[in-house]
Amino acid sequence: MKLGIVILASIFLMVVFGGLYFYVFTGIVTVNSLRPLDAIVKVDDNEIGATPLKYRLRSGTHTIKVYKEGFETWEGQIGISGTAPQTISVQLRFLLKSEPPGASVKINGNDVGVTDMPIDLPSGVYTFEFKKQGYGKVKFIAEIPHNVNEPLPVAPLVLIKDIKAEQAEAIAPTIPTPTGYGSIQVTSNPDAQVYLDGEIQGETPLTLSKVSVGSYVLKLSKEGYKDLKQTVYVNKGETTKVAGELLQQ
Repeated sequence: MKLGIVILASIFLMVVFGGLYFYVFTGIVTVNSLRPLDAIVKVDDNEIGATPLKYRLRSGTHTIKVYKEGFETWEGQIGISGTAPQTISVQLRFLLKSEPPGASVKINGNDVGVTDMPIDLPSGVYTFEFKKQGYGKVKFIAEIPHNVNEPLPVAPLVLIKDIKAEQAEAIAPTIPTPTGYGSIQVTSNPDAQVYLDGEIQGETPLTLSKVSVGSYVLKLSKEGYKDLKQTVYVNKGETTKVAGELLQQ
C-alpha cells in the first residue's frame, strides 16, 4: 500500500516538474516573413521549417536565420525566458545578380549599384538594365507583386565577341555541299603507295573510282624517296589525273 502511494506521488511530481519545465523553461517564437512568403528558418544553425512558423524553444539566447535563394539572408538573436510568446517579422531584400557578377545596374533609368547587391523594392513594374565592360547589355522588365514569393531573374551576360560570332554565323551565306562522284587516276615514277586524306588506297598505277566530289590531299610515298603531296579536286562525272615524279632522299 505504501509502495503504491510512493509510486503515485513520484509520477505526480514528475508530471508537475515536467509541466513547470515545459512552461517555465521553454517559450514559443513565431517567425513571419513578409517577403518572401516561404523563407527557410534556422535556429542555432538547425533548419526547423519555413515561414510562417511557430516553434517552441528552450529558455536562453538563440540565433535566428531567415533566408531563401535570391534574397538577402536576415540574421538576429532572440532571448527566450518562458514568458509571453515572441514574434519575429522580417522582410528580406532582393538580390540583384548577374552571371558573371560585377555589372552596373540601372532601374527605371537610375543607377543603383553593381551586382551582386541587395536592394529593397516595393511592389510595382520595373525596367532593369545590366552593363559590364566586354559584355552585351541585358535589359528586362519585371513585376513585383504584393505577395512576393520568387526572386528577381539573374541577368545572363554574354561576351561581345561571342555575340559578334553568332551574328556573323547567322548572316553568313549558305554554301551548298557539292554532291555526286568522280574518279582519280594516279601514276608515278617510280611506283609508289597512294594515300588519300591520310588513308592508304593502293599502289600506282591506280584508279580510284566513285570518289565524292570535293577537295583531297593526295600523297605518294616510297621507301628511299621523298613523299610527294598535292591537293586534288574531284569534279562530278570527271576523272582527275595525277602524275608524280618522286625524288630520291
